[in-house]
Amino acid sequence: MHPLTLSSAGLLRLIKSLSPAQAGAHLSVSAIHCLLFEAGILHAGAHLPTALLSAYAALGRPRDARDLDLLMDGVLPDNVALSVALAACHGVSLSAARKPGKMVHALIVTSGIVPDVFVSTELIRVYGECGDLSTSRRVFDEMTVRSTISWNAMMHQYVRHGNVDAAYDLFLAMPRRDVVSWNTVIAGYCVAGRCRESLGLFRQMVSPSSFPVHPNGPTMSTVLTACAGAGGLETGIWVHAYIDKNRMNDDGSLDRSLIDMYAKCGSINKALQVFEKAPGKRDLYSWTTVICGLAMHGRAADALRMFQVMQDNGIQPDDVTLVGVLNACAHGGLVDEGHRYFHSMEKRYAIAPKIEHYGCMIDLLGRVGRLQEAYNMIKTMPMKPNAVTWGALLSACKVHSNVELGEVAAAEVGKLDPGDPWARVMLSSMYAKAQDWSSLARERREMNSLQMKKTPGCSSIELNGEAHEFVAGGFQHPQLAEICSVLENVEAQTHAG
Repeated sequence: MHPLTLSSAGLLRLIKSLSPAQAGAHLSVSAIHCLLFEAGILHAGAHLPTALLSAYAALGRPRDARDLDLLMDGVLPDNVALSVALAACHGVSLSAARKPGKMVHALIVTSGIVPDVFVSTELIRVYGECGDLSTSRRVFDEMTVRSTISWNAMMHQYVRHGNVDAAYDLFLAMPRRDVVSWNTVIAGYCVAGRCRESLGLFRQMVSPSSFPVHPNGPTMSTVLTACAGAGGLETGIWVHAYIDKNRMNDDGSLDRSLIDMYAKCGSINKALQVFEKAPGKRDLYSWTTVICGLAMHGRAADALRMFQVMQDNGIQPDDVTLVGVLNACAHGGLVDEGHRYFHSMEKRYAIAPKIEHYGCMIDLLGRVGRLQEAYNMIKTMPMKPNAVTWGALLSACKVHSNVELGEVAAAEVGKLDPGDPWARVMLSSMYAKAQDWSSLARERREMNSLQMKKTPGCSSIELNGEAHEFVAGGFQHPQLAEICSVLENVEAQTHAG
């Protein structure tokens, strides 16, 4: 049926019926658009332009959505059309001067259209995606009415660009917070490596004195990641109990996060308990996580056995699974097995080795002292080696006292990460062990001239749900006097005994 023989309502139905799954759907939308424009009836129905915009956006045609001629016959787009047009702009990569979002914004400003809360929120997102946080914030500040979604959108943009403190300031200023608000700041601190602050926020969220906002699956997944990052086993056990009490893992969706948390907090047996409790709910991610956890704890044989059982259960590995397998071989010193798995990746599993897989092999070869083979693998890799790859070789050179190759690796790490003194510290240690005092003095002079300082080592313990951090050579712990007193008493009792 020809589009022009249809009523306005029929045209709307025709446009909405076009699906991205249909071959040539975008051509059909363009054809209808052209016919309506040429016949001068594009605005015969008030919702036809909006329907075309929606169709273009759904079909991934943002340029066509932008070019829709909404200003013909003096008709200005309404806020619904503007929202759809801005939604179609997400992810479009054009020069800064011609970004479609800015063009829509310019139309709003010059035409005197008063944007509603939905349009302003889309502008916040579009500018945020472009990295223009100052304009995002200006749009936010100019809003006369803000929804919780608007606050969350602005917070999300701060978090995605690493400014979690600004996101938290907004969070504190919010008149009403929902679960997305809490999830955004909790995840923001976690991604920034500030895991203790992330966990502190979660405790506030579930505190009886807080507003009744209940955590959901994404909340718990992030919190478990924070427990893993902070090494907070006590807190992780408490979070696990909270999940079970509130039946938040009946579908097994949090198993992977629980396994990962327990493994990274040093309790591989608890990780295995989680894995074993629900055989019918194991997916690739659960298998992969437990394999990586076993590898991390040096249980190479168990990790490889688990890998075989996984395949026996009809689950094919992905590239992350193979990283776990190769790590297991590295920790177990299983050179032949490592070579076999590495060289069968493409043929058996259709997985091309990535830099992470090469890194595992270099680590494996380095651990067993086959440093020249590790170096040759780095030089013949199909991709450019990174600082982690060279760092693995440097660590192996230190263990096996190969100063000559260590100097090469340290120089490469220094080129890739010139601000990090780690490579120079490692090299200095190698010179000291070899009693090469002139090279050691030279290295220290260079570090001093570059004003490089070694990051002091630190350790932490968790007591009653609170993590205590101790820095080498530091005297800042608030309970230092009490700790020293206890240690002195223990030492005195030891000598007395």
